[in-house]
Amino acid sequence: MTRPLGKVADVTGPGRTDRWGVTCTDLGASVTAPDGRLVSVFGDTFSGRRVGQGDWRSPVVLIGTGDAATPIVYERAGGPDPDYARQLWHYVHDDASTGWTRGGISTVIPSDLLRVGDALYLHAIVNRGLGTVLWTEIWRSDDCGVSWHPTGATFPAELHRGHAQCWSWDYDPGGDWVYVAATGFQRDKGIVLMRVRPADIARPARYQCCVRVNGRWRWRTGGVATPVTPAGETWGELTFRRVGQGKWILGGFLSSEYALGYRVIAAPTADLRSVPVQKPVTGCAWRDEDHRRNRVAQLYGGYLLPGSQPGPAGVGLIVSQWHTRDGWPYRVMQFRARLRDTAAPAGGTGDHPPD
Repeated sequence: MTRPLGKVADVTGPGRTDRWGVTCTDLGASVTAPDGRLVSVFGDTFSGRRVGQGDWRSPVVLIGTGDAATPIVYERAGGPDPDYARQLWHYVHDDASTGWTRGGISTVIPSDLLRVGDALYLHAIVNRGLGTVLWTEIWRSDDCGVSWHPTGATFPAELHRGHAQCWSWDYDPGGDWVYVAATGFQRDKGIVLMRVRPADIARPARYQCCVRVNGRWRWRTGGVATPVTPAGETWGELTFRRVGQGKWILGGFLSSEYALGYRVIAAPTADLRSVPVQKPVTGCAWRDEDHRRNRVAQLYGGYLLPGSQPGPAGVGLIVSQWHTRDGWPYRVMQFRARLRDTAAPAGGTGDHPPD
């Protein structure tokens, strides 16, 4: 049976996740844990019925089931209390009105989750006010997303001229590399590419970046990454997933076109200039919303769900929506869409460096 396209369900909100104090939230990047359960990480989360009401935490984790073909159902919260989604690590949400006297951090926003073997990793963005990144850091879980501890890895906000603040990443077992797609948190930059060996995830000095030198691409340890996306493209939240041998999907919130955009490519190093961006979900005004046709007002996010595949099988997308004037809806939704398989045959990676 062909599954319908469009909105599958609300993932969060009243009657869905408020039992864990997750009534208003966004983001929701997800991976399959070693025990087979779905682990999702959310950003600024409130227990009240609109943004700013109730208990404010970020990041928080919910654990349950679901994938590209199956609606998501959460079963417990991450952290020490399975019945309440507590902030994964302690800090006080500070603001300018206090003179930044309570630690100087307004919020910590999750970028993306990564699984390598039996470990999960979380890249997070430490902020002082919206859009002002202090640094980013990596945390690790060895119990399928329940508890988290710092790896000690931190990265400066200005790394690669500010293009390495918001990450998405996945592991390629064939080459034994973790590939990282990254951009700025401000939604005004292109995407850069990095890579690191799994054993060196917590060692920032071991990361290589993709640099264009004298008209050719090279991997460099140190230096400044060159954006791999065409000029004029700007991005927000990213999703970068290996969906099969010789098949990756790179995309997320295409801020330059107010849509969720994706490329299906054969390798992380594919020449993106030769691959079209597909936009299965588009933004619109509130009066023009039509979730059955993948038209969403004030959309962002766009994370791929496990089990996503180009072609008829379809992809599952985690889509955020925030009515910034009213403070609700501020929620995460599950959508289903199709992407054409545009991955080039093996070896068709343009003039990018070899894998």
